[in-house]
Amino acid sequence: MASSQGYKVRPWPSRTDSGDIFRIFLSPSNLVLHKLTAGNVCNIETPAGLMKPAVIWPAAEKIKEDIVQTSKALQKLYGLELGCKVLLSQTKHQIQDANDVGLCEIFEDGSDVSLSPLDEKGRFHWSWLLEYAVEQAEVLSPCMMLDNYECKGEKRAFKVQEINSSADSLLYRAHKGCKVNIVENFMKTAHPGDNPKCELLIPSEGVGGLDRQIKQLNDIIAMYSPSYDSTSNVPAFFQPRQGGILLYGARGTGKSTLLRKVSEAGWQKVFHIDHATTTSRAGDSEAIITSIFSDALRYQPSVVIIDTLESIANKQESPSFGKGFCIGQILSRQLERLENTCTLAIGACRSLTDIYQDLRGVGRFELEVEIPIPDSMSRAEILKVLSGIPKNSIQSTLDGIAMRTHGFVGADLRKLLGQAVKIRAIRDRVADSDHMGMNNVLPGVLLDDMKEDFEGALLRVRPTAMQEVFVETPNVRWSDIGGQHGVKEELEEAVIWPIKYPEAMERHGLKPKKGLLLYGPPGCSKTMAAKAAATESGLNFLTVRGPELMSMYVGESERAIREVFSKARAVSPSIIFFDEIDAIGATGDNGQHGGVHTVTTLLTELDGFQELKDVFVLAATNKPERLDLALIRAGRLDTTLYVGLPDTAARREIFTMRMRNMYLSDGVDVVALSEATEGFSGAEITNICQKASYVALREEMDMKEHQRVSEEHFRIALTRVEKSITPEMIRRYEAWGAGRH
Repeated sequence: MASSQGYKVRPWPSRTDSGDIFRIFLSPSNLVLHKLTAGNVCNIETPAGLMKPAVIWPAAEKIKEDIVQTSKALQKLYGLELGCKVLLSQTKHQIQDANDVGLCEIFEDGSDVSLSPLDEKGRFHWSWLLEYAVEQAEVLSPCMMLDNYECKGEKRAFKVQEINSSADSLLYRAHKGCKVNIVENFMKTAHPGDNPKCELLIPSEGVGGLDRQIKQLNDIIAMYSPSYDSTSNVPAFFQPRQGGILLYGARGTGKSTLLRKVSEAGWQKVFHIDHATTTSRAGDSEAIITSIFSDALRYQPSVVIIDTLESIANKQESPSFGKGFCIGQILSRQLERLENTCTLAIGACRSLTDIYQDLRGVGRFELEVEIPIPDSMSRAEILKVLSGIPKNSIQSTLDGIAMRTHGFVGADLRKLLGQAVKIRAIRDRVADSDHMGMNNVLPGVLLDDMKEDFEGALLRVRPTAMQEVFVETPNVRWSDIGGQHGVKEELEEAVIWPIKYPEAMERHGLKPKKGLLLYGPPGCSKTMAAKAAATESGLNFLTVRGPELMSMYVGESERAIREVFSKARAVSPSIIFFDEIDAIGATGDNGQHGGVHTVTTLLTELDGFQELKDVFVLAATNKPERLDLALIRAGRLDTTLYVGLPDTAARREIFTMRMRNMYLSDGVDVVALSEATEGFSGAEITNICQKASYVALREEMDMKEHQRVSEEHFRIALTRVEKSITPEMIRRYEAWGAGRH
């Protein structure tokens, strides 16, 4: 039997003797159709994808073909909600006889105030009383609830803690003579091997790029399993189950996916707290949250999941709506109740600084797990999972796309794949209306033929990590810069080689440089050289102008610097380019007010690069003598590169490049112009070309006929552009450079 369309869950009025807890009722016609016999065991596939056992039974009344009826107890046990859809499938499991059953008492929040824990005599008495209840239950299973039993005016609730049998199974039946014992709660007396059916494990199937995080979470969640021995090989003071877990990372990195996987780990019950829970009136929100945690403590092992924590308890939250109301405070108090229990709280947020900070205290969200922007290997895994192929397989198209999608998160890659498929579908429809379609082609073969479609998709999808960061995409090539061949080679070695030739550098024992300072007179292509390095290497490029940072309020400059480095890590491999770095990196004597603090922040971030990968710092200045020498020491901006005035050959290259787009007459002598512009910068040569064009255009307007730019126009332009760089300035740069070596 298998159901592809799914059955909608509806309620069944349960008996008072627990006799039908595990029954799942179908229409008699369905039993006939699938050749089922009443009492057979089947599997229920829950909306969370978990396979749970149940007993097939015909419905007493006529019900629709797409309906199954279940008891309220089974709905609680398997986390089913009325109206949700489940799938049914056959299983080889059979109901086995239980030799003895261990029950543990459970408490709702506050109930232990009025009820004393059972002593030895009380446990014996309740064991005798519950023998009948266990025998009357048609089926038993670990974690099954036996609640609302009354004796001498006391109402107590119990849970099936352990079942011993000669045969292993998921469901058991108590026969005459089956022993029933009241045992201590597993949170205090669990031993290895107890209750193996409740082992907790986060499945990693269907998730790419997060294996390390899943392993880290599984190591923690294992401590919440009933079989975990909390007294084995640990000091007496160690409390394994203390504090929750907080996932943090940029939008689209997979936090919600990971939370969904946590919910599928095999908990007895899963609880959710979201923004809707906390938008009620003050008292209502507090009561709802408290009730959720109380229920979670009752149905251990359980988990409380809080997604987008910053929308529920943000850092700016303060008591409102009445005395003492603050969601962050309420959550803090509730988290403290979970200490040394088998209820885990796990939350997710984008930034640790955005949430109510007391939630990060001891006994609250103690473990913080970063979900980073995926690297190229993780991106390849994600693309393969989304494409339905094994994530450890080799797929040249997806591996190549992964190398080019810096800053893309899982959500971006899903969008990219979708766009590529749409482009391919349109291309197939236009090319051949009788095309056999993508459904009939193996994924690997199809992807090999979709390189052109991915190229189109890359133009349409902007990565999330760059939507919240000003990341420039330079369009400057080495060929756009006249001369400066030595500067180009140095930048190529420092920026491009570590990305394109890492194996060769490692073979020669070379480590990537951390940073490089370009210095020299203005207008000599320092900024263009930095942009060209980014373009040629394919790295993301973050530009920071020093004077703009120093114009901020006190403290904001330091915050902005830290944020720039944080963003560079998020979209790595990347280049941070500090233009006019002397504005923020000057010595105390030369710096502006607050300059000391910005230098300290820069040094802190630069020193932190020992732990970073694929982030390179470029800086440029016209005033190197103003810089704090600490910035240019080893491990920081320790490579300095002089970008000087262009020589004759370089000036000739600059004139030639600028003249390509000019309305030029024949006979303009480029060699003569390059010799006549000794001491001019590249920017001034560009200005001369523009001035010459304006002179020609003015003549055209006066004479009412087209005028090409001639040598005469260049001579006039030369008289209108003055050299701004003096020999004294050049000597000062050379002296500073000589003092560095």
